[in-house]
Amino acid sequence: MIDYQGYVRLDDIQASKFYSKEALDKTLIENEYVIIGDDAYCYQNNSFRRVEYTTIENEWSGVLKPRNIEQRLAFDMMINVPSTIKLITGTWGTGKTLILVTSALKAIQEDRFEKIVWIRNNVQVKDTDQIGALPGSELDKLLPYVMPMADHCGGVDGIIRLIDTGRLEVIPLGFLRGRSIKNSIILSSEAENLTKEHLQLLIGRVDEGSNLWLDADNRQRDKVSFEKSKGIETLIERLKGEKLFSYVHLITSERSETAKLADKLNN
Repeated sequence: MIDYQGYVRLDDIQASKFYSKEALDKTLIENEYVIIGDDAYCYQNNSFRRVEYTTIENEWSGVLKPRNIEQRLAFDMMINVPSTIKLITGTWGTGKTLILVTSALKAIQEDRFEKIVWIRNNVQVKDTDQIGALPGSELDKLLPYVMPMADHCGGVDGIIRLIDTGRLEVIPLGFLRGRSIKNSIILSSEAENLTKEHLQLLIGRVDEGSNLWLDADNRQRDKVSFEKSKGIETLIERLKGEKLFSYVHLITSERSETAKLADKLNN
């Protein structure tokens, strides 16, 4: 469990100090957000920038609007924070993958990056049986691992069009060593299933003009090795405060009232 969530909430006394420009009780770090009611600020370069209401729009998924204050921070981070490593965590339905994918599609539509490089560890859900080698082409074998992106770009046909036009490359984690990736968004979904060494490998692939974007839900780890390594926790603890790292934790499920019931099965 980590205390840092990428933001702090101020109570009335702290908010009064903030607006009167008195010193806060807490020392803020680079790219950390401050939430005051429905208002928010980002601490950058020793000053505070007000977080404006922002939407994300691209030709594949249309206009996406934030539904809660934490999502507003995540939207701001994806668009207005110039960090090269961006992380969103949260439970199911909070919108972490949706925000990453729609932001990535917007970025390549605007030619800010050449392509999206989708990387995901090919780990099956815990306590399920292996289904054996998948038939078909290399693309057929990789498609199951890129379906979280397909949900936001027109399904399998959308994925194939992005690959055919060179705007999407899908790389299994095991084939990543030795790569040097330029001018791309390296997007890793379900990063809870990465060890500290896996995350070091990913960061080490980021070459000129590239970003690394990740999402994770540490409650959904699928192997004991990932639970022991605590890769995401280590990433946050070691990189928080670095100018090139930014992070937001989402807490509210917005998927559906039914999806929210999943939390009632927790111990």
